[in-house]
Amino acid sequence: MINPTITISQSEYEYLVEQAKIVKFIEHYKPSICNDGESGTYEMVVGSDGLITTVRYGTLSECVKCAIEDIRAMQSVYWVGEETEIYAGNSLEEILHAFYSEKEREEILRDNLYGQVDLNQKYPVKEDSNSIAIEKTIKELLEEIVTFPDLILTSYN
Repeated sequence: MINPTITISQSEYEYLVEQAKIVKFIEHYKPSICNDGESGTYEMVVGSDGLITTVRYGTLSECVKCAIEDIRAMQSVYWVGEETEIYAGNSLEEILHAFYSEKEREEILRDNLYGQVDLNQKYPVKEDSNSIAIEKTIKELLEEIVTFPDLILTSYN
């Protein structure tokens, strides 16, 4: 079977990446979305366990984009275990529960194997093992993430 190559423009690529982020956000957070009364406007509520994280009004696209920004702004960024293992989440506890076993969590807390990260700190980042490293700030890397908690950077990238 022949694998055809398709070429798309940078703007088309960016559009597809943005749409994939929106789908990932909706699948993860499962927001409540309802028509706001006016044609084309919606109310979107994001939350869990009865706690509302954010409420947005507008077109569906505006609601999702603003909700992503709201949730991203609530995140804290920590290195855990090693200074090159960087995670984002609502709290250190949320990150530890998402990525580490109970025994590992106890060791990390006992030995202070964690610390908050400066969002302006720069790190060399590769898209894959064959690419050239590009320097990016943690803030720039955080802007690429739409669901939390999440691993932002690892020395294994």
